[in-house]
Amino acid sequence: MESLEVGARVRVLGGPFAGRVGVISELDGKGGARVTLGLLSARVLLENLRPARADGRPALRSSHRRPPSAEAEGVRQAASRSKKRSPRRSPTR
Repeated sequence: MESLEVGARVRVLGGPFAGRVGVISELDGKGGARVTLGLLSARVLLENLRPARADGRPALRSSHRRPPSAEAEGVRQAASRSKKRSPRRSPTR
């Protein structure tokens, strides 16, 4: 088993964060580690951690999917439309 060190990606095996993947931000001398899980940081026992596999799902660059080639698939690019507003009227008294 690989040694767990600061900066290593780990998967939590037990406890309330089981199944989550995080990064070790610090190790303490009591058999625990501070693991950053996204915006959350939690103390987890070292026995509940294992190195995360690097060959897992690749990270997405964007949450929006684009076709590889819009022209090749016959998709026409949509022109941006601006909403025309009527002139603002002043309130009548």
